[in-house]
Amino acid sequence: MNRPITDAGVAGLAIHEGRAELLEEIMTLAPVETTEPTPVRRHRRVLPVLAAAAAVLAVVSGAAWLGLQRDQQVAPVPAAKGPAVSGELAVLSAPGWTVTYVTDDPKRGGELDYEFAKDDRTLEIMWRPADLHETYVADRNDLGTPTEVDVLGKPSLLWAYSKRDHTVIRPVEGRFSLEVRGSGMDETAFRAVLAQLELVAHDQLQQHLPDEAILDDERAAAIDEALTGIPLPSTLSRADVLSTGLTRYEVVADVTRAVTCEWIDRYEGARMGNQTALVAEAQQALGTAHHWPALQDIADEGGWSDAIWQYADIVVAGVPTARDQELLDGRFDGIGCPGGGTAGAEIDGVPAP
Repeated sequence: MNRPITDAGVAGLAIHEGRAELLEEIMTLAPVETTEPTPVRRHRRVLPVLAAAAAVLAVVSGAAWLGLQRDQQVAPVPAAKGPAVSGELAVLSAPGWTVTYVTDDPKRGGELDYEFAKDDRTLEIMWRPADLHETYVADRNDLGTPTEVDVLGKPSLLWAYSKRDHTVIRPVEGRFSLEVRGSGMDETAFRAVLAQLELVAHDQLQQHLPDEAILDDERAAAIDEALTGIPLPSTLSRADVLSTGLTRYEVVADVTRAVTCEWIDRYEGARMGNQTALVAEAQQALGTAHHWPALQDIADEGGWSDAIWQYADIVVAGVPTARDQELLDGRFDGIGCPGGGTAGAEIDGVPAP
C-alpha cells in the first residue's frame, strides 16, 4: 500500500532553487517565506533551537494574512539617527538570543530567525532581491501609515501588526532589501533589539551561524555522508549531486531529491520504451529508499522523508493507478524535480496549480 502524502509531509518539503515559487503555492505549510509578491503570508514557527537540532526546516506553520493583523496600532515615534554602515545582510549578536532557523539562496534571498531564552520574544531577519523592495513596502502599507525609524544607519519604515508585533523594512543595500520582524515585544523593546543588529556582507553570514550549521567548506563531506547507502543511477554521478543547504535537513533533502528524481525519470522513460530491465532496476533501487540512513535520520524532524517514500512506493508497486500517475507527473512541483511537467493531483485538499 502506498504511503499517503500527509500535511506533515508537505510541511517538510525543502525549498529548492528554480522550484521555490511553485512549491510555495502548492505547499501552504512550506518552511521558508516566499519571495513572491503580495499577498504575503506570516509563518509562525515551532522550531527546535538549531544548537540542539540540525533540521531547522521541520516547521509547524500557521498562515495568517498580514493585512488582517491591524489591531492596536502604536503611536508614531520620531526616528533616531544612527551612524552610516555598510553591508547587505543583518545579524543579531545580543546575549540571550539563539538562532532557530536559517536559509540562504544567493539569488532568492534568505532568512535568519532568533528566539530569546527567557521569554517568547522572536526576531526574523529576511533579505530579498532588491527588485522586490517596493512590492513588499506596498503590501505592508496595507497595515497603515508607517513610522520612520533608523535601522543600521538608514531611515527605514516601521509598521505595527499589534502592540507586541512589529516589522520594519530597510532601504535597498546592494542586492537585497532587508525586513526585520519582532514578535512578543512592544515597540520600545523592538527598537532596542534593532539597535543591536549588525550589518554584514553576504559572504560573512556563515561566520555568525551556530557550530551546527553546515558551512561551505563542510558541505562536500555532508553530501557524501547523506549519500551513504543510496544507490546512484548510472546517469547521475557524485559530481552531479549538489546542495547549498546550511543545515543537515536541507542537504539531505537536496541529495535525496536529486537521486529520487533521476530514478523516477529513468523508470518513466523505461516504461514508455517497454524496457523491462531498466524498469526493474529503478524499482530495485527505490525499493531501498525506506532504508536510506539519511532519510531515517530526519524522519522525525519534518515531512521530507515521507514525501520521498511516497514516490518510491509508487515506483516499486509498478503499474501506477491514475492517482499515482498524477503524482509522478507532478514530481517537478511536488518534490522539486528538475525539468517540467504537468502539476500533480490535489494533495490533502490543496489543489494543484
